[in-house]
Amino acid sequence: MLEVDKKREATASIRGYFYQLDAALLDILAAGLDDKVVIEGIEDFDRYSADGVTYNQVKYYEAQCLTDSILRDPLHKLFQHFHGLKKGARAGRKYVLYGHYKEIKIALDPLTVERFKEVMTYLKVEEDKSRTKKSHLDGLDVADDVIESFCRIFEIRPAKEFGAQRAEVVSQLRTNQRVTEVEASGFHYPRAFDFVATLATKKNHLDRSTSLRELQDHLKGTQAVHHSWLLREKETAAYGRFMRDLYFSQQNTAGVIRVFILEVDKNTGGQMVADQVLEIAKKWSSADSPRTPNNDRHAPFVMLRNAGEELIQEVKNSFYEQGVEFVDGHPYRGSPFRVEHAQTPQTKERAVAVRFVDNLDQLTASLDGMGRKPRRIYDFFISTPMPLNLVGANVRGFSIPISDLSFIKKIV
Repeated sequence: MLEVDKKREATASIRGYFYQLDAALLDILAAGLDDKVVIEGIEDFDRYSADGVTYNQVKYYEAQCLTDSILRDPLHKLFQHFHGLKKGARAGRKYVLYGHYKEIKIALDPLTVERFKEVMTYLKVEEDKSRTKKSHLDGLDVADDVIESFCRIFEIRPAKEFGAQRAEVVSQLRTNQRVTEVEASGFHYPRAFDFVATLATKKNHLDRSTSLRELQDHLKGTQAVHHSWLLREKETAAYGRFMRDLYFSQQNTAGVIRVFILEVDKNTGGQMVADQVLEIAKKWSSADSPRTPNNDRHAPFVMLRNAGEELIQEVKNSFYEQGVEFVDGHPYRGSPFRVEHAQTPQTKERAVAVRFVDNLDQLTASLDGMGRKPRRIYDFFISTPMPLNLVGANVRGFSIPISDLSFIKKIV
């Protein structure tokens, strides 16, 4: 065999293995939150759910057609597993041949006993070049009712070609993680693929088991890791433009509740914080827009993470002296936090520019009861991103690393 042929064969094998891992990812994303999916289990991947077990064998034949001869070996392998089970253990089992082929040249109707036996039959070339009819079932004592039971739970599932399947994985990640296509393809897919690829290398099959919940936990912080790399690699102005284009280019601010979380370190002065919050208020509040109807008015929530009481008071005092209206959940001195105060409506007469909250509990309580408007949470962090555990169909969180708070003006 020529060297170039060997390389081509190896490339096809690698491509097929990548295809298998993408197929496993699709299955995990479609599974129940705590269904178990085993990579390289009995088959290429197996899903364990309340309904039973589904064994998935994956094939990628870009240059071959699906014929009886191509179907025969994988079908026989799946049947062997079913036949080897005790009769009482066969309930709840399903078998799927998942794959892509250049062309499908056989009927995809459910198999019958006769059709199964036909696929198992082949012609063997003897030494004298004569041909003898053989079957993979030769020598096996297999009753027709066992074959029939297998046929009822076997499925050929045609799949998309390599690139189209990968695009589908990205699309499913986008939906699952509620992110943009750029984020799904650039951040989440590489991390998800590495997750299943790493599982596949584990020696113990128990270590090759995972679930949608575990994948979601693994993907937490994906944005933060990638953005931290961008912060190091890009110049300050370029990084600011990139983040602004990615998260803040939309100019239609009505109908969206925005939350800005600012990590404050010990070296940050109160006036620096006040300047950044004021910039946020100018860009993302309708306080200075007299023509905006009351129903469309909006003011962002701001949380100063790790800030001491003295710094918080300095920021609020700066706002007060500049005549910038704000609410903080404390309607009078010594008052406990009151949600209704933090939710004070912005009107033409009371142009609330910022809603301060001290912690995640206050933020959660304040967001509850504010209707079904979409929530967008931006965590600007210097050292450690904040776990954004606020979940819901309308909630999206973004972790944005910064070297210091002055970056915020360049981004928002």
